[in-house]
Amino acid sequence: MTEKVGVETATYKVAVLGATGKVGKHFVRQALEAGYTLRALVRNAAKLEPSEHPQIEAVVGDATKLEDVMKLVTDVDVVVSCLGNVGKIHIMTPAFDNILKAAAEQEKIPRCLFITSTGCGGSSWVVKQMLMLIGGRAGFQDYDRADSRVRNEPTVPYVLVRPAALTDKPGTGKYKISETDGTFARPIPRADVATFLVDAVKDKQWDRKPGIQLSGKK
Repeated sequence: MTEKVGVETATYKVAVLGATGKVGKHFVRQALEAGYTLRALVRNAAKLEPSEHPQIEAVVGDATKLEDVMKLVTDVDVVVSCLGNVGKIHIMTPAFDNILKAAAEQEKIPRCLFITSTGCGGSSWVVKQMLMLIGGRAGFQDYDRADSRVRNEPTVPYVLVRPAALTDKPGTGKYKISETDGTFARPIPRADVATFLVDAVKDKQWDRKPGIQLSGKK
């Protein structure tokens, strides 16, 4: 695990988007184990697990609708996006824009944590070409625009993380962070991406970095 600086011991109220996705499910479980109170924006509350946990609240809505995101982020300490495009449904840019707009409207502006991908923001030309071949140019461009929206945010404190290739292998509880080229980054289990996000709720050392690479660690 990376060394932590600026870590506080406190109970955090965290808003989560993408809580029923492959990374989001890991984040929800780990965040509850860490003692955080969660509010999750979901299209279908029945898919939220664990749905009956006393420290989790479901808000039914759509990340591409600003009014729904406003309900989610009101009176929270941190917002965590585990969102990703599914097939040809491209939601990243409008969702990120809504999160940042809603956060900026709060009296106490929450820190916002975002996942995009290695290849975004010029982090790897090689990975960018591979992702455009695999998932299509439009899909990658949506991630890249969302990444740029975060990097150019003037008001809201953010953490922007670009994971390497994601796997469903068991988590190790370890990860590697780099601000250099991500072309040869090791694949990382989704559970370990969630671990980074849980850590980053309290850890402010990565705030406002123009995109960090997250990869697996031996």
